[in-house]
Amino acid sequence: MTDFHNLTDDSGPSRAVWDAILSRGPSLYAEYARQPVGAHSPDLQFVLQHFRKAPCAGKFVLVALEPHRRWALGTLTGTRGDPVTVHDEITFDDLAEAERYVFRQRWIKLTAIDPAKET
Repeated sequence: MTDFHNLTDDSGPSRAVWDAILSRGPSLYAEYARQPVGAHSPDLQFVLQHFRKAPCAGKFVLVALEPHRRWALGTLTGTRGDPVTVHDEITFDDLAEAERYVFRQRWIKLTAIDPAKET
């Protein structure tokens, strides 16, 4: 895991950037919720890049149950070749809703705060 994926306790410039971004959690979630796909603000792009480059173990993903119609929440093991753990109890019929859910879960995993509850 790189330093990019750790929220350090130091007062260096990277921590200051993270603090500024994390303080905007609810507004960044609202921006993402309005438009999960497409152009985003620089701060939201930074967060999304972090989510995409984070280590695979435990990463939340979407698994297509029926192509273009139905999805389930999945979790990666972090080991190449291992199957995705599919959470059959969490399914979606709307891709945008599914993308919002995964964003929230990744944010919660990173910060222990639900950005949707803060809005």
